[in-house]
Amino acid sequence: MIHYLVGKFSRYKLFVWCVMDRVKIYVDESRTAFVACSKCGKSRELNFSGKEVPHASLVTCGCGNKFIVTFEKRQYYRKQLDAAGTCFVEGGPPEGTPVRMKDISFGGVHFTVPGGHSFELNQNLGLVFRLKGETVRLNVSVRNTGGENVRAETTAMDEHSRKIIGFYLLP
Repeated sequence: MIHYLVGKFSRYKLFVWCVMDRVKIYVDESRTAFVACSKCGKSRELNFSGKEVPHASLVTCGCGNKFIVTFEKRQYYRKQLDAAGTCFVEGGPPEGTPVRMKDISFGGVHFTVPGGHSFELNQNLGLVFRLKGETVRLNVSVRNTGGENVRAETTAMDEHSRKIIGFYLLP
């Protein structure tokens, strides 16, 4: 049987927490995840319906193996990047606003606006940037802002951009 714990740790336990094996588990749309022990192979389904999904948990298997599980709630794989781009806002300057792309997935992007921004939640934007020498065009909707950082969900992209992003996201 596999148990999982979430709690506060003393300094000693925090050190042990840092040197333990780590496993990344993906939580699906139904808020369930499967955890498998790397030593004995036992697995268990964890159901988080009606509960908050923890960021990480200490897992103890029936065989005595202890390891840390990090729960990933993203729907798509995300990859870091560092590329200059331009953001276009309806009613904004025709030349756009310069931005710096930080990471990307099929579901969204994270970019920074040097000097800050005035974007609102759910505001629709157009983004244009170069990825591996090719121009990518996305329509996005702002989901989270803070300081210079903007995180947005992809609402539309052309087929060419989908292919470029797909090749970039390959491991």
